[in-house]
Amino acid sequence: MLLAQVTSRAYRFTRRLQRLNQFVTNRGSCVSAATQAIESERIRRLFEGLVASDRASLAQSITLIESTARKHHEEAQDLLQLVLQENKARRKDHQLGSFRIGLTGPPGTGKSTFIETFGKFLTGSGHKVAVLTVDPSSAVTGGSLLGDKTRMIHLTRDPNAYIRPSPTRGHSGGVTRTTCDAIQLCECAGYN
Repeated sequence: MLLAQVTSRAYRFTRRLQRLNQFVTNRGSCVSAATQAIESERIRRLFEGLVASDRASLAQSITLIESTARKHHEEAQDLLQLVLQENKARRKDHQLGSFRIGLTGPPGTGKSTFIETFGKFLTGSGHKVAVLTVDPSSAVTGGSLLGDKTRMIHLTRDPNAYIRPSPTRGHSGGVTRTTCDAIQLCECAGYN
């Protein structure tokens, strides 16, 4: 935890210096500098929430990395940089021992039932389980279409489980553009 605090402070200091330098160089407005400071504070709060295993911070972080808005791209990259440093430090100290399982199959074959049963077994064995489902996208909204979460009633209520449906948004192959990043966020939040 101490390493995470030191890393976070060093990162914030470096970012502030970079922003100050950019402000002076570009002669940007005070409003722009204030906006950047607020964004930096948001990233810091999200990161600290992830390290503290806060589910709301995890949900907001995944939403941020899934966002297609240009203004969110830099924030997402800043957050992922902090998360990758934290996960690397945990691996080095043997505190991060997660494993990943991919599951695919045609509709109606019992994937959700298997995930719920296996997930409950794992949480009952002391693990924290993150389930990242990848659903077809709605042609109208671009959001998830199926909502597999509704079929995993018991696992959804388990405090040691986190289920997040994500739309494919046109990507094929069973994963989204941000699945690997979402896994990193889940690992940082303590899901193994």
